[in-house]
Amino acid sequence: MTPLRWLCVALLCALALATACGVEDSAPTVAQDAAAAVDVATGQDTDAAQSPLDDCPPVFGEQCQSVWPWFAFQKPAATPTGVRNDLLSQWFPVSGEGKPLDVAPYNRRDGVSPVTPVVILPAKPIDPSNLADETRPDASLAATSPTVMVDALTGARIRHVAELDLNAETDQRRALILRPYAPLGYGRKIVVGLTKALLGKDGQPMPQAAAFADLKAGKASSSHGRLQRFWSEWQQDLTTLEKAGVPKEAQVATWHFTTASAAWVTGPAVDLRQQVLAKLTKGSLGLRIDSIEVDPAALAALPNLQAAPLPQGATLTVKFIHQDIALRVRGEFELPDAMTKGQDADSTLNWAADGGPALLLQPKTTWRPFALVAGPKALQDPLAPPLTLYGHGFLRTICKDFCIKPLLADAATHLFAGAGAVAVGTDWWGLSELDIGTALGVSNDFSRVPQLTDKLVHAAVSFIPLSRAIQAQLASDPRFAVLPTGASKARPLTDPALGLRYTGNSLGGIMGTTMVALHPDIERAVVNVAGGVWSTMMNRSSNFATFLVIVKGSYPDPFDQQLLFALMQSHWDLSDPVHFAPLVVQAPLPGTRPQRQVLWPISWGDSQVPALASSMLARAAGAPLLGPPVAGWPDVAGDSQQPFGGKAAFVQWDSLRGTHPPGNAAPAEDNLSHYATRWMPEYWQMVSRVLYGDGKVEQRYCLARDTDGVLPCTLKQDIAEMAAQMLPLPPLPPADYK
Repeated sequence: MTPLRWLCVALLCALALATACGVEDSAPTVAQDAAAAVDVATGQDTDAAQSPLDDCPPVFGEQCQSVWPWFAFQKPAATPTGVRNDLLSQWFPVSGEGKPLDVAPYNRRDGVSPVTPVVILPAKPIDPSNLADETRPDASLAATSPTVMVDALTGARIRHVAELDLNAETDQRRALILRPYAPLGYGRKIVVGLTKALLGKDGQPMPQAAAFADLKAGKASSSHGRLQRFWSEWQQDLTTLEKAGVPKEAQVATWHFTTASAAWVTGPAVDLRQQVLAKLTKGSLGLRIDSIEVDPAALAALPNLQAAPLPQGATLTVKFIHQDIALRVRGEFELPDAMTKGQDADSTLNWAADGGPALLLQPKTTWRPFALVAGPKALQDPLAPPLTLYGHGFLRTICKDFCIKPLLADAATHLFAGAGAVAVGTDWWGLSELDIGTALGVSNDFSRVPQLTDKLVHAAVSFIPLSRAIQAQLASDPRFAVLPTGASKARPLTDPALGLRYTGNSLGGIMGTTMVALHPDIERAVVNVAGGVWSTMMNRSSNFATFLVIVKGSYPDPFDQQLLFALMQSHWDLSDPVHFAPLVVQAPLPGTRPQRQVLWPISWGDSQVPALASSMLARAAGAPLLGPPVAGWPDVAGDSQQPFGGKAAFVQWDSLRGTHPPGNAAPAEDNLSHYATRWMPEYWQMVSRVLYGDGKVEQRYCLARDTDGVLPCTLKQDIAEMAAQMLPLPPLPPADYK
């Protein structure tokens, strides 16, 4: 793991998408304020500085921002959800340099994140003994739960995790955090309640805010503008909780908020996808080849490479590359650019002038790096393989993964070599090694978050023009024609008629889920060690501890930190896999290959992507957890079929490196479970069968070396540093299990 790996954590249409990702119901019953004056440049009301709208009374605790989110931060508006966010920067933390938070990007949106944490600062320290923490989330549905979340439309209670921030060193500014166990849905009004069962360490219930006491007393309205906007709906919140089993007299705080529409969550990425595909219908975008490296032993399999002129600007080197790489090609591909300043560090998405979510995609493009590798077997098989796409890990580059030095071990290229695959990838724009400066900037100033997250939208769609260009311009290029030993006729490097394959690890699993959802040509995918909901993953990742030190330097207050992480989720939403998982198989976007199959392997005890985040992704994807698992997940169906022949599934492997501790504090050390699974030959067998065999998932390959000989897979696996230490490759793809 690189020393800078921890920095990673710094980091078609609304209606159709609503149907795909969970129904976007009719807007909440609020007065439509279509005439509200809005400054498009700032996203704020033109009268926002006028009293009483520039003042905010507490709904709980002692300050307005003691609760996030709640309706005081929203206003009625003519949007799909009936509201628009309405934040003022003076309510939120300033950076260590005294810079206020830029609230304009939040105020463009028509609601908060559908997976937002609810962050609460109580007036006194809380006794956590009866909270529904992640070890017992079902307790949040019990009548005795001190924290309640309810969908106002259905009246159903919402399962959630209620936890105290373990990163705070004292109780004085320790946040209570409610995390929904699954996405709340688009355009939904969510009612939150705290009851008298929420006790302080003094054994007494929490005090009520004066405004809430007035509400319960039946006062007709409030003279305060931000409460007046939703006073009648606030009164309805009391009734909503009563119908959900919480008597009014038991409520010590109640409020609601509205989640954003699909247009503001998945809409930008889907819009960019459509615009990219529209450009591609007019012909492939550009591809530049900078360097070609060939192993001397592979020259006979590429007879035209030295005979024909090289692509303009390309160099050819004949040398030993790596035992698992016979051919390596590097260059750049053309990507449509919807950013304000292209690839500049401070570039963000170019939003439409009316403040809506549609992008202004100018007729311009930018160039992004790619690297392609083929092993010896890929140049000897008589049939051309499908093209495989590969996604690299956190703050790496595709060349770091594919430019492995001779004699060093590498799990990905070893798998590709054994399977006879030709693999290509690009950098995850926004979270690659070249974006470390931006990640550092975010850690010091959370106003810069969009400079990171907006680029990830491009990263998610970048594999579409890359793969189309490779298939159209390189794979079918006669200079790269392959003549296997004994063959009389050359074949193309890959077969463009076959559906694409994808595999990726870590960030390649997280962003890979989103990318697979958006890419129409991917037929099979193995998306390894993935999770969803960045605001849940961040504190829990072993990579986060060092980053938190930097954040503390600029935002020393622990509650401020949790508030900022919760706000940040709205920006992560634009590419967060939890929102795109339903589009992978369950409700695919138009043009997607109908026979798509996807597997999400999970490494149990993972210190970097905790099981809680993986389970959230599974619930969103609607995919079963293959069994028997190490531990089941609530609201995730199980399936013990061997082999599994369905379209999508999650599977757990245990490398016996311990478990991830509960709570939002990162483990003291990385147990390396995150890496161990991908080094197991049995894992290679499973992956290879999914990607290149009959598409079925077979867990039982592990039984020969399994510690107890029964499922789930429990294998102790060393992580090799040198290629000579790697275990031999089994036949790939393997025969059916006997």
